[in-house]
Amino acid sequence: MKYLFSKILLFFILASCYAQKEEQSVNIKFVQLTDLHVSVGNENDFLLQNIVQEINNSNNEFVIVTGDLTNRGSDEEVKQVHHILGKLKIPYHVISGNHETNWSESAGLTFKKLWGEDRFVFSKGEYVFIGFPCGPYMKMGDGFVKHEDVLWLDQTLKDSLKNNNKKVLNFAHYPLDNSVSNYKEVLSVLEKYPTVASFCGHGHTLKQYDFSGLSGVMGAAITSRDGKTKSYNEIIISKDSISIHQKQLDKPGIFKFSVPTQPSNITVEKEELMKDYIPFVKDIASIYSVPAFDKKKIFFANSIGEIQSVDLKSKKLKWKIETGNSIYFSPKIIKNNLVLGTIEGDILGLAKKTGNKKWSLAVGGVLVGSPIIENNKIYTASSNAFVAINGVSGELLWKNTLPDSYSQGTPVIQGDKIIFGAWDTHLYCLDKNTGSLIWKWNNDNNKQVLYSPGNVNVVASKSRLYLVTPDRFLTIINIHSGKTLLRTNRWKVRESMGESQNGKWFYAKTMNGELLRLPLHDDVELTEESLSNSSNVLDLKIGYDHNPAPILENKGKIYIGSRKGEVVVVDADKFEIIKVIKLGSSSINGFTIDEKGKVWTSLIEGGIYLLE
Repeated sequence: MKYLFSKILLFFILASCYAQKEEQSVNIKFVQLTDLHVSVGNENDFLLQNIVQEINNSNNEFVIVTGDLTNRGSDEEVKQVHHILGKLKIPYHVISGNHETNWSESAGLTFKKLWGEDRFVFSKGEYVFIGFPCGPYMKMGDGFVKHEDVLWLDQTLKDSLKNNNKKVLNFAHYPLDNSVSNYKEVLSVLEKYPTVASFCGHGHTLKQYDFSGLSGVMGAAITSRDGKTKSYNEIIISKDSISIHQKQLDKPGIFKFSVPTQPSNITVEKEELMKDYIPFVKDIASIYSVPAFDKKKIFFANSIGEIQSVDLKSKKLKWKIETGNSIYFSPKIIKNNLVLGTIEGDILGLAKKTGNKKWSLAVGGVLVGSPIIENNKIYTASSNAFVAINGVSGELLWKNTLPDSYSQGTPVIQGDKIIFGAWDTHLYCLDKNTGSLIWKWNNDNNKQVLYSPGNVNVVASKSRLYLVTPDRFLTIINIHSGKTLLRTNRWKVRESMGESQNGKWFYAKTMNGELLRLPLHDDVELTEESLSNSSNVLDLKIGYDHNPAPILENKGKIYIGSRKGEVVVVDADKFEIIKVIKLGSSSINGFTIDEKGKVWTSLIEGGIYLLE
C-alpha cells in the first residue's frame, strides 16, 4: 500500500513538472483568420460563425484577422463580418485586405467607423504584435503601404521597443514581396528592429515564405481554393519556435511547419531612381489624384484628408486645411474657387487664396472621381447621384439619382450629351442640360460588377464612343443610341485610355505593357479585321501592367503611367519611345497640365513631379 502511494505521488509530481514545463514552453497561443470572403448568406458567412464558436471554446488567447473579410467590400458585407467577429469572447485585431480597400462602396469609411483606424499594435509576452493595411486604394493596382502607415510603423516600433528586449511579429494582408510595390521600404523599417516574422494572407494557401531574409507565414483562407478544405490557422509560440497549425472544424490542429524565434536577418536592396526628376512635393501622406493649378500655385489633396496650396515659385506652403478622411477626388479650379469632393458625399467650394470654405453642397454617397468642367459648371458623379453645379456659387443646377455605385473616371461631354461609367455595370448617357437619362449600356456581364466601366475615361468622336473595361474588351458604342457597334478582346486592354490632341487617335494600354493606337474617324469600317489592320501597337518596355491611369498627349508627346512608378514618354508622330522615367515604386495617378502647358504627374507614395 505504501509502495502504491509512493508511485501515485511520483506520478503526480512528474505530471505537475511536465505541465509546468508545457506552460513555460507554450507562451502564447492565438488564431490567424484570413481571406474570409464573406457575403451575406454565402457559405463562408455560416462557416465563419462556426469558426467563432469553436474559437470561443478553445484555449486561444486572441485572434488576428489579416484582411479580405468580404468579397466586394460592400457596407452590408463589412457590417456582417463585424457582427460575427463581435461574438468572439477573446480580443481580436483586424486589418483590411484588397477586397475592402479596392472596391469599397464607402471608400473605406464604413470600415473605419466600425473598427477605428485600419492598423493595430499590442504587446504580449516577449513580443510586439503590429499590423497595417496594404491597399490598393479605390483603383486597380499592386499592394501599397501608405506613406503615413510606413512612418507610423517606424515610430510605433521605436516607441514600443524602448527600454525592453521585446521582439516583433508583423501582420499584413499581402506578402512582403513584389505583391507590394513599396515592400522594400517596409522591410527597411522592419530590419531596424528585432523582427522575427511577417504573417500575411491573400494567397489562400498555408505556406512558408522568405521575405528577403525575414521569415514569412501565409495563412490559409477559411475555404481553400478548391472549396474542399474549411480551416483556420492556430499559432503556438514557444521559447525556441513558432509553430503553425492548420485547424479544421471539429478536428485537432495539424502541425505544418515552424519558424525560429530569433530575429531575422533582413537584407534589402536599394532602388536607384532618376536623379534628374526631384519631386516638387514629397508629402507626408499618400496622394490618390492629380493636382490643380492656377498661375502661381499648385493645389492637391492627400490620404489623411489634407488639402494644400503651395507656391509654384518658392515651394512654400500657402495654406492647408484638414477634412479628416482620405480624398480621392481630383480638385479643380473654377475662377477664384478650388472645388473638390469628399467621401462623406459633400462637394466643397474653397477660396483658392485662403482655403476658407465659400460653399458646401451635400450630394450624398461617396465622391472619388474626377469632374469635368464646362462654362464654370461642374459635372460629376457620386455613388448615388450625378449632378451639375454652378462652380462659382455652389448652386445645384440639376441632379439625377443615377448611378447605383461609385464612379471614378472623368465624364466626357459631346454636344448636349454627357457620358460616364460606374461600378454598377453601366455606362450612362444623360442630357447635359436637364440630367435626364438618354440611354444606359452594360457589357452583357450584368452580374459581374468587377467588370464594370467604373474607372474609365471614355473617348468620343462625333458619333462613336470608345472605351476599354476590366473584362479586357475594347467596345465601340453609337453615341446617339447606346447600341454596341463592336466588342473585341483581340488586345488585352483594361482601363487605361486616352486620345490624341488632334482627336484623330484613340489610345489604350494593354495588360502586356503595350500602347495600342486606333483611328477615331467616324467613317472607319468597324470590323475586327479592319481595326486590326489600321492599328499600331508599341511595346512600352514595362512588362505586365494594370494601372488604370488615363493616357495624355501634349505637344507631340504621349504620357503613359505604370503600376511601378514609371512614366513612358512616346513621340506621337513617330510612335516610338522617347524615354522611360522611373519616379518611384507606386502607381502613377495620372497626368495634368498647368497654366503654362507643362505636364505634371503624381504618385500614390506622395510625390508630385513636373515632367517638362
